Amino acid sequence: MEALDLQQALRRGSEGLWRRFFRRAARSIDMPWQIVVSGDLRFPEVEGKRTASIRFINAYMARLHRAAHRDPVVARAFNEVAGLVAPPQSLMRPGILWRVLRG
Repeated sequence: MEALDLQQALRRGSEGLWRRFFRRAARSIDMPWQIVVSGDLRFPEVEGKRTASIRFINAYMARLHRAAHRDPVVARAFNEVAGLVAPPQSLMRPGILWRVLRG
């Protein structure tokens, strides 16, 4: 994703390249980075603030992982997000949400 960000930034030349690149790259990696950090906070020995949203996401992801063991549609949706092919929000689509809650 960052290689594509660099390609886009290079199309406008080298003047201010670093600024354009880092601005684009930050948008690309912000959500995956937040997912990783939130996942780390599910372990009690990891220091950090556990907001209500982090606790909710971690609880939902635990259910999603359990559902993915039995449901190939949930597993595929998760793998697409993990592979950065689909946005994390896609795991909250009604069809996926229902499958996760149903277990």
